[in-house]
Amino acid sequence: MTQMIAVFPFVAGALCASVTIIVLLRYRFYARRVRIPFAVLNLACAIWATAYGFQLMVPLVSEKLLWFSLWQVAAAFTPTLWFVFTLVYAGDETILSRWSVAALCIEPTLVAVLGLIGVVGISDLFVGDFGRISTSSGVFLSMTHGPLYNVHLLYVSALVLVGSVVMGRLLVRGDGNYRRGTVVLLSAASIPVFAFAMQLLGPFPRFDVTPIALGLSSIVVLFGLRSDDLFDVTPVARDYVFSEMRDGMVVLDDRGRVVELNPAALPLFTVPQEEIIGSHIADICHNSLGMYALLDADRSRLDITVEDDGEKRYYEATATPLGSGEGHDRGWALVLRDTTERRRTEAKFRTLIENSRDLISVLDADGNHTYASPASKHVLGIPRSELEGSNSFKQIHPDDREDIRSQFDTVESRDTIRAEFRHRHADGSWRVLDAVAVNLLDDPAVGGIVINARDVTSRHRYEQRLRVLNRILRHDLRNDMNVILGHADLLGEMTDDPKRRAHVKTIQQKAESLVSLGERAREIDRTLHGEDRERRPVEVTDVIAEKLEGMQESNPSLVVNTHLPDEQWVLATNHVGTAITNVVDNALEHNDRAIPRVGISVSKSIHTDEVEIRVVDNGPGIPASELAALEAGTETQLQHVSGLGLWLVKWILAGSHATIEFEERSGRGTAVVMRFQPASPPERDEQDESVEDDTTATTADAIGTEPEGTHGTDEIDETCETDETDERSPDGSGDSESERERKQHVYSTHIPDAEDNDEETETDPDRQETVSADD
Repeated sequence: MTQMIAVFPFVAGALCASVTIIVLLRYRFYARRVRIPFAVLNLACAIWATAYGFQLMVPLVSEKLLWFSLWQVAAAFTPTLWFVFTLVYAGDETILSRWSVAALCIEPTLVAVLGLIGVVGISDLFVGDFGRISTSSGVFLSMTHGPLYNVHLLYVSALVLVGSVVMGRLLVRGDGNYRRGTVVLLSAASIPVFAFAMQLLGPFPRFDVTPIALGLSSIVVLFGLRSDDLFDVTPVARDYVFSEMRDGMVVLDDRGRVVELNPAALPLFTVPQEEIIGSHIADICHNSLGMYALLDADRSRLDITVEDDGEKRYYEATATPLGSGEGHDRGWALVLRDTTERRRTEAKFRTLIENSRDLISVLDADGNHTYASPASKHVLGIPRSELEGSNSFKQIHPDDREDIRSQFDTVESRDTIRAEFRHRHADGSWRVLDAVAVNLLDDPAVGGIVINARDVTSRHRYEQRLRVLNRILRHDLRNDMNVILGHADLLGEMTDDPKRRAHVKTIQQKAESLVSLGERAREIDRTLHGEDRERRPVEVTDVIAEKLEGMQESNPSLVVNTHLPDEQWVLATNHVGTAITNVVDNALEHNDRAIPRVGISVSKSIHTDEVEIRVVDNGPGIPASELAALEAGTETQLQHVSGLGLWLVKWILAGSHATIEFEERSGRGTAVVMRFQPASPPERDEQDESVEDDTTATTADAIGTEPEGTHGTDEIDETCETDETDERSPDGSGDSESERERKQHVYSTHIPDAEDNDEETETDPDRQETVSADD
């Protein structure tokens, strides 16, 4: 009967052996680090089951003890081999050092030795008291278990449990085929565990069903090998991030065969996805020769070009050994990065640089050209091949060389420098270059100082001619006009004829006008070409107030209406006062009324947060031809500006990043609106702000105006809205009674009483309001 029962352990042993053979023979599909531990585990199971079968078959106790000793050794090592396999499969084999493996071998070795000691009858601490017992089912080997046997059961139970926990963790973290493989392995491991529990607690105390359960586990494993590609996917760096990462990732075994990859790596291969696993990567990828060199460490990276549907895509591959630092005994991790967009961007900028009219050059720390754009031929007349490798300072004008060398030496401590210098052209002439240098010595992609140079020789010559003409205008014209004025004075003293004296007066007026024009040109040159052209916070209300005070003293008939806060800071150059002064002067100079009116307001726009300075007048307005010339930025014979004042205003505001707008008013007059970016007062603490806010509010209440906002601008406009019939009141005063009352109420401006006439207004400047502004 026992011979018939022994068939089951033999079949189980054969199944375990077949799994071992299959795993070893199909080596090209499985990584060695997983293949070897699993094959050894199944080999131990095959020995266990087969030895138990022979132990059942032989009749003599001595023969049974021989086979018992063999399967006892295999059974002792099986739990330990299972634990080692789970660590390797999960990718946690880093803890399996030589010392840890030696420690794991201690317990099963002691069990095997104690089992042999018990067999020979020396000690029964583990097992002993062997005998032969006959039952209706056959003849079985009987024995008793010592105290160390229970310790062994607890130890192996802990190993099996820990290994199962490791696999369970992978089951939770894994996905796809990897999760299915983990389920297969856990199912195969649970069968012998359940059988062993039945052996301890179940109805067959004399018959060990665990070896038979090992055969059932082998059937499950064989099913997994066939249907789920059990070891085709291994857990090296395998988790959710691995499968979802944008860069391609390929894991190779120690022979260069593909054991795992993510979807992003598929463009690397020339074969279908199902043929990738297990194949050598150099045989199935683009650029095979380059891949061999990459794996042999002959190169650090590999550029791969893949053409898909007529579109080329570029990839960069790098390989990292997975060994312990002394080689690649575990394989390689291959990273594939898509560099298509980067290459396209590089090609785009390369095209822009190569077609730019500006010279772009890269200098090393000694000033030698390491790169030059093709524009070197256009700018310097020197081909780029000749310019590269030459020293840049040798071609700079001797008078400029020392200064440029000094600036170049300091570029390492500054981000950017800009300079103009003379550089020799291939034809022997000197060209003026405007160059900007950027220090990129620490940038590994550049490793030099980038120079962007532009030929400004024509502009330099134009500015030189302009300076000569300006000097002539300022000095020679002024001197000649002074001579003309002197002779005109003599002519006026030599005649009493009214007609002749009228001609003399005309000569004097025109000469003085030319002298004034020369002075204005000098002022514009000094303003626009001065060193101080940076924007900073500027307070504008004092500028306006001081200017208006001076105008009021020199023009007693002038009626000024203001809407000014206590202070208003804008972001502008220091020349903004000159611009405001010219606008106010223009409003008064061209006003043809007996009583000229000028209204000025400073407010913040509620829509754009810009500061608006609004100047309105009741004059004839600015001709459309002059406005068209200012808007176009050029003058023609038909469209030109009378004088330089408005041009100066436009240029100063452009340097302050401000805007100017001219509005035609109904009736007569013009509204000039200047808009600035607001600025905070420099070095003002919160306490000062609160005090000034209180002062502003009190002042606003006193004069009946708001320090900010746009409400006052409408009232300023209404002040100057008069026609010819409103120029004088019926009783001869400059304003009607309602007009005077409105202005007195809103602006606290003193207007002549009804009995005052124009002559009184002109001769009594104290009767008018005095408002300050900065000239």
